[in-house]
Amino acid sequence: MELSPGLRNRLAELRGDLLRGRLSGTAPEAGWLACELIEAGLNSPAVWELAGYAMSIGSMTEVEPLVREVLVESGLPPIDLQRRPWEVARDVAQGIAEGTVPITKGADFLIFELVDKCALKEIYLLQGMVDDWEDIRDTPPSDDEIREQARRIVDAATDRLAAMVDQES
Repeated sequence: MELSPGLRNRLAELRGDLLRGRLSGTAPEAGWLACELIEAGLNSPAVWELAGYAMSIGSMTEVEPLVREVLVESGLPPIDLQRRPWEVARDVAQGIAEGTVPITKGADFLIFELVDKCALKEIYLLQGMVDDWEDIRDTPPSDDEIREQARRIVDAATDRLAAMVDQES
């Protein structure tokens, strides 16, 4: 099933929210999103149950397990934050690069949550691109430039993980 760019972006926003540990929006908004997913061809018990919240007054906390399940069924599973920092950095950066994690949410997570845990120079360079661009250039970095730096983070994290596996053997 191919999702429209609009639906894919809305799911990516939810995936990005989960990096911060809380979903934005309301349960009815999630319910209406589920209705649109059904219309787009996603047909599963979780999406139908979430669609039932379209007219509710429930909280996003109440529907978070369903949102997580719908993300998995949509091909955008939440990033498991309980793994090694380099694995998380790789997956967040991969999400930025492919557009399945919003650039701002993903970059913020890499910079504020993982820069010290991973100590990857590529994350430091991303931080400089995002935070210090005025010192370096006249215009902010483009989305394509940030996505390219995210690809470099993916490569660096993958290399670091491979080196760790080699050391463990």
